[in-house]
Amino acid sequence: METLISQDTQRLLYAIQELYTLHDFSSFSARALAIVHQLVPSEAPAFALTNLQTQVISNTFLPGYPSWPPEMEQVARRYWREHPIVQHMPHTLEGAYKISDFLTQAEFYRLEGLCHQFLRLIDCEEGMTLFLPQSELRSHVVPLQLNEPLVTIALNRSQRNFTERDRLILNLLRPHLFQAYCNAKYYHQMQQNLAQLHQSLNCLNLIILNHQGQIQSITPLATQWLHTYFAKSTHPDYLPDHLWAWVRHQISSLTNNHVPKACLPLHIAQADKQLVIRCVIDPINDRYLLLLEEQSLSLLNSLELLGLSQREAEVLHWVMRGKDNQTIAKHLNVHISTVRKHLESVYRKFDVQSRTEAIAQALEKLGVFNSLPLN
Repeated sequence: METLISQDTQRLLYAIQELYTLHDFSSFSARALAIVHQLVPSEAPAFALTNLQTQVISNTFLPGYPSWPPEMEQVARRYWREHPIVQHMPHTLEGAYKISDFLTQAEFYRLEGLCHQFLRLIDCEEGMTLFLPQSELRSHVVPLQLNEPLVTIALNRSQRNFTERDRLILNLLRPHLFQAYCNAKYYHQMQQNLAQLHQSLNCLNLIILNHQGQIQSITPLATQWLHTYFAKSTHPDYLPDHLWAWVRHQISSLTNNHVPKACLPLHIAQADKQLVIRCVIDPINDRYLLLLEEQSLSLLNSLELLGLSQREAEVLHWVMRGKDNQTIAKHLNVHISTVRKHLESVYRKFDVQSRTEAIAQALEKLGVFNSLPLN
């Protein structure tokens, strides 16, 4: 049985360590091939992904080493099934195999496609091939999955001088190559998922806070709305004091600390728009989520929902805009006494005594708070 010398073992362990640093899926094939080539050199190394349905092969080559021109890619596809290592699948899927494991040199020379139209054109007469599993459950009794690419490392030499030491190194490296390949693929998928998540969060206009109220994440539009509707925060990494006070109030109202709970929204009015803020408390992860939404504010229609007549709502609407009775009468084209009459009716319905109290009562009933003046 072939054994490795101490130097081979050290180089193999270093190669395994290097493999697990490969996170970029787009460059994995070239970097992994370079690692293999350092352990088992060849004149024409290649990393290939083969579509088993179409037999289209996508190759990666090392700089400075032979690569296949387009016409040779077509030859490789045409004679793919002529390759003895392909012919002896699924047996050859389990480790590193050479062409000479199945064909004598004379038999190899009789292969018109593989020998004369492919390998000999790059001055190679021997190849050792290593397939990576298609899944962690790969075994010789499991059929090939046509929807998954066949990952292949092909090492080609001008002479039949691959050794059992070369085969042993490749076989020992194979499970680590496979795991590193999976890691890079999963990392790439996570990056894509994270990018999609960031896009979704930007659409949600989200603020994520830790339990101390420090902003851990905030979308661009949420940042803009905070600056528009609140006084500037004294600490840029924290919420404005008014908003953080509201969040703390929602936290204190929780009765179940084990189930995330949505609280009543906060409405901040400014001109003809309002900012609606919803707080979701996640005690399991010890964080708070604020969902922000800006809405057009039709205050006049909202006032009618409080039990006011159309005229009473119109009068109170102008009162809330700071207009006096005479100005309101001109806007509504009515006598000033009519304005007083409607305003007195509003007082009775709201059980208040003054314009200021009527405004405050309307805002409270609507769940709307005036935005604080900006610094």
